[in-house]
Amino acid sequence: MGLKYKNLKGKTEKKIDLYICGINALSFMLSFFTGLIFYMVSKNIAFGVIEGILIFFPMTEIVIKIVQNVLGKVVKPKLIPQMDLSSGIPKEDTTMVVIPTIVGSTEKVKELSEKLEVFYLANKSENIYFTILGDCTSGSKEKEKIDNEIVNTGKYEVEILNKKYPKEGTQRFNFIYRKRMWNEKEKCYLGWERKRGLLTELNNYLVDKKSGGKRKNTFLANTLEDYKEEKLNIKYIITLDADTNLSLNSGIELIETMAHPLNKPEVDKEKKIVVDGYGLIQPRVGIELALSFQSIFTEIFAGDGGVDSYTNAISDTYQDNFGEGIYTGKGIYDLDVFEEVMQGKIKENTVLSHDLLEGCYLRCGLASNIMLLDGYPSGYNSYMTRAARWIRGDWQIISYLKSKALNKLSKYKILDNLRRSGVEVFEILNLLFLAILKVVFNIKIAPYIIITLLSIAISSVLDIINHIIFRKENIKAQKKFTQKVDGISASIYRGLIYIGTLPSKAFISLVAIIKTIYRMKVSKEHLLEWTTAEEAEKTNKKDLKSMYTFMISNVITGIFGIIISSFIINDLVSKVMILIFSIFWLLMPFIMWYISKPEEEKKSVKKLNEDEREYIIKVAKDTWRYFEEYMNKNNNFLPPDNFQDSRKQKVVQRTSSTNIGLGLLTIISAYDLKFINLEKAITNLENVLDTVQNLDKWNGHLYNWYSISDLKPLKPRYISTVDSGNFVRIYVYSKGIFKRKRTHTV
Repeated sequence: MGLKYKNLKGKTEKKIDLYICGINALSFMLSFFTGLIFYMVSKNIAFGVIEGILIFFPMTEIVIKIVQNVLGKVVKPKLIPQMDLSSGIPKEDTTMVVIPTIVGSTEKVKELSEKLEVFYLANKSENIYFTILGDCTSGSKEKEKIDNEIVNTGKYEVEILNKKYPKEGTQRFNFIYRKRMWNEKEKCYLGWERKRGLLTELNNYLVDKKSGGKRKNTFLANTLEDYKEEKLNIKYIITLDADTNLSLNSGIELIETMAHPLNKPEVDKEKKIVVDGYGLIQPRVGIELALSFQSIFTEIFAGDGGVDSYTNAISDTYQDNFGEGIYTGKGIYDLDVFEEVMQGKIKENTVLSHDLLEGCYLRCGLASNIMLLDGYPSGYNSYMTRAARWIRGDWQIISYLKSKALNKLSKYKILDNLRRSGVEVFEILNLLFLAILKVVFNIKIAPYIIITLLSIAISSVLDIINHIIFRKENIKAQKKFTQKVDGISASIYRGLIYIGTLPSKAFISLVAIIKTIYRMKVSKEHLLEWTTAEEAEKTNKKDLKSMYTFMISNVITGIFGIIISSFIINDLVSKVMILIFSIFWLLMPFIMWYISKPEEEKKSVKKLNEDEREYIIKVAKDTWRYFEEYMNKNNNFLPPDNFQDSRKQKVVQRTSSTNIGLGLLTIISAYDLKFINLEKAITNLENVLDTVQNLDKWNGHLYNWYSISDLKPLKPRYISTVDSGNFVRIYVYSKGIFKRKRTHTV
């Protein structure tokens, strides 16, 4: 086993070397040749060198996106093994779900308590606990008046939940709230080390309690202290953001993944780092369905919201090829391992974004088959405010590149984040450099402009290429009746917006980088400055003037371009091109303001136009024709599961409880749409229900599959709660048509 592990680890190391060295070598070569060609065109070696340097960052973006796109096509998604704990979470895997977040009002406490209840109902098990982990707001006083109100509300809310869902010996729901302490670097009172400190304090408390220690409670409020009957032995912590939702069974699935023996973390006792297995599992994170519709901006950038029940796993370059993912702050970790590995790893008042570091030290695995739903910024300004915070966090951990404990891949992840934060800066610098050379020396710059624009919109370009190459034949475009920007059109819009917001994004990124370096090297202060996503949404102004102020770099760059094209450049083609880009950049704040506006609530019922009505009626008739044709006497009036139209035409001689329910529903719908009269509908329903009456059942429940020829249940016999639920729901609904018959007869 040890030899096999070493061989596997050696292969992974080689793949990591190939990936990192390949990307760097290819990027360097392409940048070198671009600079060389530019030197040959300009006849100036200095210009060639500068262009080679400026194009390097944009070139890395092109190379990385292409390499990852290819790997996503040729390497199958890797699933992390899971246990089957559907019968309940065992005591040795006891888990606590926590929401560490700043709590500034009693309304926020009530909102979080409602979330805890929903999380519990979606992940019912005897050994899962749920805790609001409230952080205090920063302020000029150690104690604020609102603190007592928050504490009282928190205790009251969890008390109600514990009475509603009692658990013998202890309480299922808990509330914890922190004390403020003076921070000299931040010049205010705040919770120690913000979110990282909040989780660290909780970890320390839980580890101490289960080992029988007598560590003093450091929290202002902690309902775990109130119940002494049963010692709480927590094995795993599931940590979520305030805007993250723990969807149906996702918490249980995370525990199943962590509990699998093959995922058990192995800690290097000398380096204090996980070298095999996983100390932390990151799920796939999607966007809430409702939030994906909140503005045109979210429709374009958030993608399809909600849960896709038919997608088992998605491709991820790091997990699929190197067996590690990237931690983004939402997931499950082994409490004891986290405490052992992360103890003393991060100095106080130095790191804002600790997620990536924790993922590197604990060895994060990505369970892409498990999905949580998250929030998304509603507009461009809140989106960029979040991006600036992330960039500051990325640069604060630059010193960990010197760590002897972190492996090569971990350091590359840190370095790649730094690279990504500088891409827009170098793209705009390259465009300005090329424009100046065009003005002063009249050098041909078109190919280099195209390369830079390609690096900006490379994701959209790849989406379009994939759409063309991998589009399946005979597949018609899906007709939708919801007005939403999605699919390939959304990808094209994203590409245009990336180009249009380049000056703004470059400026915001540059300010974030400079601010962080200044604070790290000079002032040593305000490194923990933090604005929550919720606060950013509330504080960012939504009016047009504010958007132009926020995107002032776009305005300056646009005016500069118009001046150059109007008064300096004589070449007509260059004049027109620069003028187009300049006007586009000037208009971009208006465009971003418009698409960031909250969309008006759509009416639940939309009147269809004539074309839409004809289309729906045609689909309805085609659907009804299938059921009408095959729900006949030969098939015992039951609908076949499917009909194979291509190759050899064939009807599958089986049906399910869901199919039977759908058969009932199509009869009712056919009557409602006047395809058949009431007498015909009643006759058809009676035929189906007579057959159902004679089917073999288990305690009154239909089996999941039956042969439609002899009506015998197919082996293996089993009951599906989903399919049975579908049937019963439609069965109850079908009673309505018999009531209509009674009324009609009277």
